[in-house]
Amino acid sequence: MNEIHIRFMSDEMLEFIRTNQNLVSQQMRENPTDSSWLSAVMSRDKNQIFIEKRFVIPDFQLRLSSSNHYDEVDMSNATTLFESLHKLPRYILTDERFWAWINFDKCYSAALQAMPIGSSNSTLNDHYLFGAGNRRGLFFGVMSRCYFRVELSYDPGAENPYELSSYVIEDPERVRNLTWRAYSNQKHIVIGALRAQKEIQDTMSVPLPKKVYGEIAKYISRLGSVMLLDAISQEDIFNYSKLFIQDYMAQKESI
Repeated sequence: MNEIHIRFMSDEMLEFIRTNQNLVSQQMRENPTDSSWLSAVMSRDKNQIFIEKRFVIPDFQLRLSSSNHYDEVDMSNATTLFESLHKLPRYILTDERFWAWINFDKCYSAALQAMPIGSSNSTLNDHYLFGAGNRRGLFFGVMSRCYFRVELSYDPGAENPYELSSYVIEDPERVRNLTWRAYSNQKHIVIGALRAQKEIQDTMSVPLPKKVYGEIAKYISRLGSVMLLDAISQEDIFNYSKLFIQDYMAQKESI
C-alpha cells in the first residue's frame, strides 16, 4: 500500500482565501476539478501553499458520482476518509489547515461535488473554512464532517461496525444535534443514542420526526445535570434514550 505525507495549507494561503473570498469562490466555480489555480493566484509553487508534515497515511482517492448526485458516493467516501485518517493525532484532525489541504487539494473534486460553491461566500466561509468556529467548523466542514460522522458512529463491537455510520449518513439530522454538544467527545454517549434511534426506527413504517433528534440531544444534556455522563455506560444511554423516544412518540400520538 502506498503511503503519503499529510500536508497543511500554509497560514499565508489560508489568510489569502479568507480575505479574497469573492475571487476564490469564482475560481472554485470555474474550476470544479482542478485546484491548480491556487498557485496561479498566489504566484507560488504548490509546495509553498501546502506544507508537508512528518505524519504519513495510506494514499487514497475519493469517488465522484457519475450522475453528480454526491449522496450516491457519500457513504463510500466517508468510510474511506475514516479508514485513511483515523490513526492521526487528534490535534491534526482538529486543525483547520489540515482540512484545508483535504478540501482544496487532496479531495478537491469530491468536496465541490458534495458542496458546490454558490453565488454567496457563505458556503466557502462555513463549509471550506472554519467560519463557524473550531467545533462547529469541524461539523460544518465539507469533508471534516464526513469523517467525523463515521468516527462518532463507528462501533467496533457491532457485527457490522459501519451500520450506525450508514444510518447517520442516510440522514445527518440523526447525529447533527449530538455533535453540537460537548458530551459528543464521549463516543459511547453518541453510540448509545444512535442505537436507540435506529432500533425504534427499524420498527416503524415512517421516519422518526426530525424534531425528535434535537429533543434527544436536549434530554441527554438534562441527564448530565443530574448524573456524570462520563460514568454512564453506553447501554444505560441506550436504554434512557430509547425510553425517552418511546415516551416522546406516545405523547405525539396522543395529541
